[in-house]
Amino acid sequence: MGIQGMELCAVAVVILLFIAVLKQFGILEPISVEDSGDADVELPTIRHQPEGLEQLLARTKFTKMELQSLYRGFKNECPSGLVDEETFTLIYSRFFPQGDASSYAHFLFDAFDADRNGALCFQDFAVGLSVLLRGTEQQKLKWTFDLYDVNKDGYVTKEVTVGNTAGLVGWGHPDEDLPAPCVPQDMLEIMKSIYAMMGRCTEPALGTSAPAQHVELFFQKMDRNRDGVVTFEEFLATCQEGMRGALRLLRFRRAAGGRPRLGLEEAPGGNLVDLNAAEPELPRSMREFLEIGPRGLALAQRALESGQHRVSRETVQLLAPVGDPEKVICVGLNYHDHCQEQAVKVPKEPLIFSKFPSAITGPFDDIVYPQDTSELDWEVELAAVIGKRGRHIEEAAALEHVWGFTVANDVSARDWQMRRNGRQWLLGKTFDTFCPLGPAIVTREAVADVHNLWIRCSVNGHRMQDSNTRHLIFGVPALVAWVSRFVTLVPGDILLTGTPAGVGVFRKPPVFLKRGDEVKCEIEELGTICNRVV
Repeated sequence: MGIQGMELCAVAVVILLFIAVLKQFGILEPISVEDSGDADVELPTIRHQPEGLEQLLARTKFTKMELQSLYRGFKNECPSGLVDEETFTLIYSRFFPQGDASSYAHFLFDAFDADRNGALCFQDFAVGLSVLLRGTEQQKLKWTFDLYDVNKDGYVTKEVTVGNTAGLVGWGHPDEDLPAPCVPQDMLEIMKSIYAMMGRCTEPALGTSAPAQHVELFFQKMDRNRDGVVTFEEFLATCQEGMRGALRLLRFRRAAGGRPRLGLEEAPGGNLVDLNAAEPELPRSMREFLEIGPRGLALAQRALESGQHRVSRETVQLLAPVGDPEKVICVGLNYHDHCQEQAVKVPKEPLIFSKFPSAITGPFDDIVYPQDTSELDWEVELAAVIGKRGRHIEEAAALEHVWGFTVANDVSARDWQMRRNGRQWLLGKTFDTFCPLGPAIVTREAVADVHNLWIRCSVNGHRMQDSNTRHLIFGVPALVAWVSRFVTLVPGDILLTGTPAGVGVFRKPPVFLKRGDEVKCEIEELGTICNRVV
């Protein structure tokens, strides 16, 4: 799990790390995003009946059946009905054996313990969970701010202060020359606890300075008046600004043969917002949507914030996010490790080729194995989607022309690419279905650092490519500027940025795809596509 993107949408830290555990408890399984309509259904035994059920119905956004199901899971883990911090930490730590989860569990416990009595009852749990899962944007951010505000003084700070240690049992300063007791540095202590718990799972591996660097980024963005502390008002304003424009756009159809529709992912891998239902004036073509510019983005943001027109992911077919681009532009030999694996020199200028748009297929559609080849290969690639028209674009301004990023597989027939048709690459790269794309276009505002994302490809569960976009020879701005010297870039154009080492043709002996193989391509923060060869 990467943690590079937390400095703007800090609420995601709490929600993702906590809800991941709840799902493993089995506590969240009965809860769906849509109202099931079973609000009055009751489970049959007293064991499923929490005290104060009617009051909880009024204080939370859960149905009666959901509260009963939550209570069942809570009692399974905590038969006494109360959880002290030690028990909470033990339960929480079970799900993060790769690191020390105790510090983060302490802060999380303190945030749920609203009345500060040292124990969580079901009511504390349900009210806090309701905010995290179904609260308004402001409620979620307030809950998260209160978590970060360790000493509950209304400010998030970087400085060590002397005084109140309420809720900080076991914390102290190791330096005997400083007065004690001390309140820890709010943000730094939270970040240390998160990195201690998750750091061994992050890729690339993070150094000991990572928490402090994260705090500096946090304060650069959040401390708007530069007074050394962050208030909730500053936190709220900065997070809301960062989340505007941070969207995951996609296309889908509700039934086989149905018309394509525009949508949003509520969260990575989550349910969808039907944009065409929410905003009927929007087109169904992503290319036409991108041509609208800021107006389309504002309407999409409004639909997301409305809380309406939700669609279960399991009931739809996801399509390639752009199905009708004017151009699909590709880059060869653009990773240092890919050059090394074939023993070629690093190019001095980007090597450009193309695919026809008819090669595009959906993120989970089949790759058709052509009868004309026997050397079918994979290439996971970062794809940039152009959102603003331009020619002769300066590199410094190039990202302004990029709407967002998605995952691509530059499927290749190596015999046609390398030996046949005069070694021109086009035919070997552009058979139908040779460009799986998706699952969503993640707008550039939502990506922490596009040049520091892990990128992987697996075939039948075996890892074949495993690299990072920091190994790109020419980054996205350089590629956009270079290509725009020759052609006008227009909204909807797709730019495939090259593949890292690990392709089949350069293995010893070479390995090629067969019918029945499953190819999974993943890029951190962007998502996963998975295609079967048929």
